[in-house]
Amino acid sequence: MVWEWSKEVPKDFELDPIEEPEDRKDEPTQEVALDPEDPSRTVKVGASLNVHVKTQLVKLLRDYKDVFAWNHEDMLGVDPKVISHHLSINPKFRPVVQKRRLFNPERSVAIKKEVEKLLSAGSIREVKYPEWVANVVLVKKKNKQWRMCVDFTDLNKACPKDSFPLPRIDQLVDATAGHELLSFMDAYSGYNQIG
Repeated sequence: MVWEWSKEVPKDFELDPIEEPEDRKDEPTQEVALDPEDPSRTVKVGASLNVHVKTQLVKLLRDYKDVFAWNHEDMLGVDPKVISHHLSINPKFRPVVQKRRLFNPERSVAIKKEVEKLLSAGSIREVKYPEWVANVVLVKKKNKQWRMCVDFTDLNKACPKDSFPLPRIDQLVDATAGHELLSFMDAYSGYNQIG
């Protein structure tokens, strides 16, 4: 789905969803193995790309295949000596411990599996006496697998608003004008978001 923007955007604007053009919906892709020693490491490239461009793109991706995270263990994180993240929580807000949600057996198994992956990769750690507790939320992806998210609604209310938010989607689309290629590379399992 794409979004339609009016030329004059009011401060409190609404987005009207419009259907993606039929010729772009099912654009064919071609799966390409990047590592001959591990055939599971593949990427998809546009099948209709110019042969010369496709060859150069695949060569570039193969040359830099070691920079991709192919599983959770590949996402080692950033050394705290380089950068450390903290939340600026407004002291006027009382910490919120959300009431524990119960999940059906299928969702419980999916949550346990995802938590074990994140623990083994060192992305998360157990905390014995947390001040803030937020429930997880499961969302079914197109491939019928579960994506685990965290409900940070209460914590977000206690944090100051970002003075430098992400760029608006129309600015991102305009920035692609004049470029020959556009990448829709997605991080492994979606992305891991801080805060």
